[in-house]
Amino acid sequence: MITEDQAHEFAQDWIEAWNTHDLDKIMSHYAEDVILVSPVAAKLLNDLSGTVTGKAALRSYFKRDLRFILTSSLSYLM
Repeated sequence: MITEDQAHEFAQDWIEAWNTHDLDKIMSHYAEDVILVSPVAAKLLNDLSGTVTGKAALRSYFKRDLRFILTSSLSYLM
């Protein structure tokens, strides 16, 4: 189990990765066997399940998705 401080650090690092659009850094937060389920993925992938399975598939999905979020910015609220 991680500490609260470690969780905050992880969240801040994840947000920084997205805000800088650093795909390698984004992907460093995910395990090889990751499963993402998202209504956005369902629409973009034309797949009703909205499921992206595995790190390679997630990287491909995020790479495609980064085109759409270049003007977006995340922030961390404690």
